[in-house]
Order: sequence, then C-alpha cells, then structure tokens
Amino acid sequence: METLEGLVSKAEAGDVISCFKLGQAYAIGTGVDIDEEEAFKWYLRAATLGHTDSEFIIGKCYAGGIAVPVDLDESIMWFSKAALKGYPDAVTELNTIFEGTDVPRDKKLFNYHLKKAEEGSPSSMYMLGVFYDIGIGTDSNAEKALEMFSMSAERMNIDGECSKALCILRGTGTARDRNKGASMLKDCADKGSEKAKCELARCYEHGVGVPKDPAAAFEIYSKMSDTGSSIGRYHLGRCYMDGIGVEKDPVFAHSWYEVSEGAGCPDAEFGLARCLMGGVGIEKDREGGIRKLTDSAEKGQTDAMVMLGQMYAKGSAVNKNLSVSAEWFKKAADLGDPYAEYTTAVNYLEGYGFRKNPKKAAYYFERSAQHGYTLGCHMIGSAYMSGNGVDKDEKKGFEWCSRSAEDGYLKSQFILAESYARGRGVKRDLTKALELHTYLAERGYGKSQLFVGTCYLEGKIVKANEKKAFEWFTKGAENGNPVSQYFLGYCYANGLGIKQDEKKALLWYTRAAEQGHTVSKKLVEDYTGNAVVVKGEASPFESYTLSAENGDPESMFILARYYEEGIGVEKNMDEAKKWYNKAASLGHFGAKKAMLRFRNKKAR
Repeated sequence: METLEGLVSKAEAGDVISCFKLGQAYAIGTGVDIDEEEAFKWYLRAATLGHTDSEFIIGKCYAGGIAVPVDLDESIMWFSKAALKGYPDAVTELNTIFEGTDVPRDKKLFNYHLKKAEEGSPSSMYMLGVFYDIGIGTDSNAEKALEMFSMSAERMNIDGECSKALCILRGTGTARDRNKGASMLKDCADKGSEKAKCELARCYEHGVGVPKDPAAAFEIYSKMSDTGSSIGRYHLGRCYMDGIGVEKDPVFAHSWYEVSEGAGCPDAEFGLARCLMGGVGIEKDREGGIRKLTDSAEKGQTDAMVMLGQMYAKGSAVNKNLSVSAEWFKKAADLGDPYAEYTTAVNYLEGYGFRKNPKKAAYYFERSAQHGYTLGCHMIGSAYMSGNGVDKDEKKGFEWCSRSAEDGYLKSQFILAESYARGRGVKRDLTKALELHTYLAERGYGKSQLFVGTCYLEGKIVKANEKKAFEWFTKGAENGNPVSQYFLGYCYANGLGIKQDEKKALLWYTRAAEQGHTVSKKLVEDYTGNAVVVKGEASPFESYTLSAENGDPESMFILARYYEEGIGVEKNMDEAKKWYNKAASLGHFGAKKAMLRFRNKKAR
C-alpha cells in the first residue's frame, strides 16, 4: 500500500489522482486523523487540476459549509464544472439549487471565471476556454479558447490538456494537425481523462489522426466500462447497437444503456430512446421513445437534439415542422455540436425555419469549421471567397477550403485548383492548378475536364496535344459541361484530334446551345437557319425535336418514345418508327431494340 509520504510527494508534484486520494484519506480518516480542512485543501488541488469527482466534492463543501463558509455562488460554479462533463450528481445538485434561486447569467459565469483565472486558477482558465469556444458570456473566439486551454494545460489541468489536444486535432484557433492531436489525446487518456478516452476512441472509430480501427475503439470503451465508467458503458451499448468493432447485438445494446442510465449517465437516456423507437432489444414503442428522446434533449444531450431536428425536418414519426427542427439544431449548435452548427448555418442560409440571414449562416459555418467539420470548412471557405455573409477575404477562403480539400471534398479541391490558376488567395501557380485539375478530371469532375482539355488544346502549361484535348473535351461533354460540348464540336468541325465530321460538330454545338452557350447557339442558328430554344424555355418535346433534327441520336430515341407513348404530342406510330430508325442507323442501342420489338410484333 502506498505510504502517506509517497502520496504527498506525488501530489506536491502535481499528480491529480494523488491529490484526490489525499483528500479521501483526510475526509474518512484512512491512515490519518479526519481533518476536513486538510481534506478540502487536497480536494481543491485535485479539482483545480480538472478532477471531476473533486469538483463535485468542492461544490458540496461550499453548498454545505464543510471546511469553508457556505457560498452558493461558489458551489454553483464548481457543480457547473462537473456538470459540463456530464457528472450526473452535479446535474442533480444544480437542478435542486435552481429550484430556489435564479440561474446565474452567462455573463456572471464568464466574469467569475475570468476573475479566478486572473488569480491563477487553471480550472477557471479551462472554463474560460469553453466559454470562448462556444460563446458563453462572450463572443465566440477560437484563438482565445485555445489560449485559455493552453494556459490551463500548462498548469497541469487535465481538462485543459484534453481540450488543447482537441483544438489541434480539429484546427480550432490554430493550424490543424490530426496526428499530433490524436497523440496528445492518448497522453491525456493515459493520465485517466475519461473525456480524452472517449475522444481517442472516436478517432479510432472514424480514422482521424490514427488508422481507422473500430475494434480499438470498442476496446477503449470496454476498459472504461470495466472500471465502472457510466459514459464508457453508454458507448459500449452504442457499439453493440451500431456494430462498432463488434457484431451487432440488440439485447446487449439495450442492457448496457440500462446499466449506464442506472449510474446516472445522461447520454444513456438517448440510447434507450433509440432502442424504444427502433425496437432494439426491447418491444418497439415509438411514442415512448419520442418522449424519452425529448426528455434527453431537454436535459442537454446534443445527439438527442440533432435527432429531433432531423425528425421534424423530415416529418418522420412527428409532424413536419421546419421551425421546431431549426430550433433543436440551434440548441445543439450553441452547445458546440459541429454537425448541428453546420445545419443551423444551412437553415439560416436557405431560410429553413428561420429568416434568411447570410451573416448568421457564416457565423455558424465558421464555428462548425473551427470544430473540424469538413463541410463547414468548405462553406465558410466559399463564403470568404465570395464575401457572402462575411467581408471578402480570399486568403482566408483558400485556407479554409484547404482543410476540406485535405479531407477529400472535391468541391473544395476545385476551388483550390481555380485559386492556383487565377491567383486567388494564393500565389498563382499554373503547374499546381493543372495538377489539381487533372486529379479532379480523372475522377469525373466536368469543369476540371474542360480545364485540362483547354490546356492541351492551347499548349498552356503542357505541350499541345490535340488528341488528348479531344479526349478530355469528350469526357467533359458527356458529363454535360456546355463549354466542353462546344469545344468538342469545335474539334469535330476542325479535325482536331479526330477526323473532321460536320454532323457530329453540329450535334455537340446543339447540345451546348440548348444549355445556353451563346457562341454555340449562334453557330447552330447560322448553320440551320432555325432558332435554338434553350432547355427550360421550351417544352421537352420541342427541345428534343430540335436536337433530333440536328443529328443527336439520343434525342431521336427520346422523340420516338414521345410519339409512341403520346408524351407531349399525339401518338403517331409512323413518326415513332421513323425516329427509332434514324437513331438506330446512328448506332443507338435502345433504338435498335425498339425496331426489333416492332418487327417481332409484326411477325406475330
């Protein structure tokens, strides 16, 4: 058994568990005389370093006047720290206190922790980081959040260390470094931080900063569960429910949720709500599940809020209500959920449940991006590029889009390619632009296929190669890009990379013209003497008729079907056969089958 001298030595060196053990020893008289003041001193030191049990105990001391005078404000502050991390008894204590007193305002909470932080309290530095991160009592400020988390971590507060790791992992207020962030989380987890263990397991679930390994996540949750962790048991239930690192087992899922809820874990209620609504390990009870889900959301469980937001948006199991949906998403967003922040931004941008507000949309997009959400990075990057809801800043736009591009998001990769091509937010680099556009073109991105084709046609960046230009224009044209369709027509018209063919040139010019390409429209009208009607301005029948008359076999086939089935025109089998025959003569497979069908009918 560890000696008192050994514990004191470790505690003096900043070992948080040793501080807590000393508090316990003096509180219950283990190896020493009971001494409430000495117990309070060590509990306070552990709490200051982020030990959640100690934070709760200090709250109880101030609430009950144990070793210190009764101070309701102090008790609320300490209970709030523990409650913020999901400590169920702290939530209960706060609910009891708030029944008989006003809830402290956000600004009051912020000022309290600001004062304590200035006095050197690392736990209040951590709390200030939380407040700056999600905008409690102050404006949201990712850089200040990281600063406060870092100051707390320097003073050995485990919550500050964990939150600093998350900032680096996500790129909150700093450059993103997922490998370093995950490594720091592991260090925190090894020191006993439950939050760090859960976040590290999440990294293994999704392959963020570490190789994707759901089995490793399951192992972390299992070990947490073995030590009595209620949140570990909740996640174990989730693993069995969703098949994360283990075979799905609805009975085990429900059982672990029940055990977790019995230990007071607020997340477990959300898990049980899912079980009830889906009949997972228990008889299905949709209405009971919705009641439980709503109760969980009202207690602050963000996943429950998000699920309710989704249900009201879709009208699944509840009446569709975009306003209610938007409110639930916003509640989760204001608690820092990155997906909810992104969705709230979309709601403000599109006017779903709220009035359209580009500034608020940009605010939530940026928060979502700061919390590491890929689509949030893309959207705020795009906003800075265009100046939609924010002051235009192409450099910031490029930086944010770089993150989502790094995550493999093609639209952001395209913005980066265009930025290098035009020198927007970054020094112009045509070689880099071609490299990125080629990567995207090979993955079917139509606008990049056009860019690469143009480079080969004009001999820019690379040596001119008409055959390669033709190949890329063909891919872009078949993807529906009107400019690629024009250039493909141009290649056929002038024999560039392919044998000259005026009919095919007209076909592709027509397709481009119908999408509103001005030069193609003039070329077709000058050649045919007929006005081109841009699609959307004419009926489908009229549009396909024009394309068919200009030699497009696909339009001939569709026009034949229209005549055969009487779509947009009276049925006319002679016209149908005429157009099927023309399309078949140009090699259209569907038209050949249609002609065979007609012949078989006639033979019978």
